[in-house]
Amino acid sequence: MAWPESLTSKLPVVTLFFVVISLITYGWPYLSELLVYDREAIFKGELWRIITAPFVHFSMSHLCWNVLVFGAAGWAIETQNSRGFWIVCGFSSLSAGLILLWAMPELIRYGGLSGLATGAVAYLCLYKLMTTGKDKFIWLTILILIGAKIIIEVTAANPIFVQTDTLFHVLPAAHFLGCIGAIIAVIWSRPSKEIQVEATGLSR
Repeated sequence: MAWPESLTSKLPVVTLFFVVISLITYGWPYLSELLVYDREAIFKGELWRIITAPFVHFSMSHLCWNVLVFGAAGWAIETQNSRGFWIVCGFSSLSAGLILLWAMPELIRYGGLSGLATGAVAYLCLYKLMTTGKDKFIWLTILILIGAKIIIEVTAANPIFVQTDTLFHVLPAAHFLGCIGAIIAVIWSRPSKEIQVEATGLSR
């Protein structure tokens, strides 16, 4: 039996994929250890760790905050027929691992969806600003708060909301890269008010 087209076209596949795998990984220590960014293991040939680190979380608060923010933003993005969300997730996952590997040799282990979550919220705000004339002040304010949060985290050298083990790190650099991914996705997909009107008409 085929799924109704209206359901499958709105199903937030990318969001569900990242959320479900993150939940499974947190509850399965072996998988968490296999997927975490581990600098020594990467240089031994385990290159997948460069892109799988976002699935790994180091505390319950780390997991809950990331899943909540990423899940809500991702769901909102994908149910509005946005075409660029996969770019946000792909760029954030890959660029963070590569840049950290090159620029931070002192960083041994890293993980978390926070970069993708930040990118998802930033992309949602940019998408809304470009596709609708409503509530622009709200979306712009959220973008400013994201920037302020990253600046505070860089200054304090510590994440604002989550608590993690001292052996592990949640990096503001990943949040910044998430925002870069959002900008790239918006440039690539070039959303417009016409697209928003068309999507609204299709959903009726």
